[in-house]
Amino acid sequence: MADYRKKRFLVIDDQPLARDALRSVAQTLGAFAVEFSTNYQDAIYRIRQNVPDIILCDYVLGEGRSGQQLLEELRRFNLLPDETIFMMVTGEQSYEQVVAAVELVPDDYIIKPFSPDKLLLRLDRIMEKKNFFADYYREKRRQEYAQALAILQACRTSEAGRPYRYEILRQQAEVEMASGLVEQAEATYRGILEKFNFPWARAGVARSLQQQNRLSEARQEIDQVVAGTPHYFDAADVKASICMAQGEHAEAQKVLDTASQKTPRNYLRKRLLAEAANLNGDTATASAALSDVLANDSMPGAVTPADRLALARTHVAANELIGAEKVLLSLRESEVQNMALSEQASYVALLALSLPGKGKPRFSGLRPALLVGELDTAARIDVMRTALDLADNDLADHQCEQLMAGNEAKKLFGTLRGLYSRHGREMDFRDIQRQVALKRIHHETPAAG
Repeated sequence: MADYRKKRFLVIDDQPLARDALRSVAQTLGAFAVEFSTNYQDAIYRIRQNVPDIILCDYVLGEGRSGQQLLEELRRFNLLPDETIFMMVTGEQSYEQVVAAVELVPDDYIIKPFSPDKLLLRLDRIMEKKNFFADYYREKRRQEYAQALAILQACRTSEAGRPYRYEILRQQAEVEMASGLVEQAEATYRGILEKFNFPWARAGVARSLQQQNRLSEARQEIDQVVAGTPHYFDAADVKASICMAQGEHAEAQKVLDTASQKTPRNYLRKRLLAEAANLNGDTATASAALSDVLANDSMPGAVTPADRLALARTHVAANELIGAEKVLLSLRESEVQNMALSEQASYVALLALSLPGKGKPRFSGLRPALLVGELDTAARIDVMRTALDLADNDLADHQCEQLMAGNEAKKLFGTLRGLYSRHGREMDFRDIQRQVALKRIHHETPAAG
């Protein structure tokens, strides 16, 4: 049995009586250091300041928040070490359906009411598991993926690893994905599915197929997950990203809109919804989603200049130039100077359209770099949009060619064609499309020998 006298507990519950009850249970286990959080934001603040050893978190946190959302946020910002125990406390028997589906699972959950002995049994079991995986956690944190995989392989063949066989395989697949071994990850996930039909394993197959650009197969897999596990909202995100890659932007927006209505505080999903809506030409939905992100994604550092650029981009697409100008001018000059080339390119391109007197000279000054520099997808579209508006055909065509030659050509096709058509250059766009196709054929055809 672990010595809980040396462990720091954090109890998260918005109900005073429930907090007192959880404190009493923890103290019965011998815990001396028991802190409280009364709400979602306070919990994040305390965990950022000093990560506890054991977190007992109620599933319902008030203000439309849940313990599952808290867990997702902590993982999103890498605030929760693998060694920390996160246990969900719930009064809902139906929570078993939720935890069986989701990908970001707590270490365990316990249904109220429960005795100190039952909590002790659960905590001892988790502690044993944490100790078993300790070496793996260390190597994964260092991003020493080869060593992490070697440790997992040794764990699989050990007698002590028998109770954790699915968790070992799950971790193996995630490390393979993180290290770019996507075909191996697919095989690992499929091996899991041969034994048990976990929704997260099928979603993993879909993600690995998507990484291999096998989009139709990925779509078939994720459709099964979304249809069969309605509480698994991360699967909706995967489906939406696959739909966007296939050019099915209306379907992507529909999927994300449904998931966002059920998870209104998930701001990563709101960002994805904005992307899908923009691609679908629904700038009103995109603007509303991004405005919500900027106003309410309250984790320190969560809202970035890229988010403000995304909102300005949406205003420009809707021809709401005053709104775009306001957003862009909210960025301090020091922030702009510290941006990478892609973000600077987006900033000056959007500024040239919304505030020409100030933006056009800066856009012209950056033009040489825009012709040779490596830009991300959003920046290339921003530059192309502005270049078309300024009748700088060489710059616009260069960006368009790069985008059409990239992996996201199908996803972006409608947007690019629409921008060229708006400027009376659809035939030029078709020429670029043909040139890119010919280059691809020439590159893929082996030389005669």
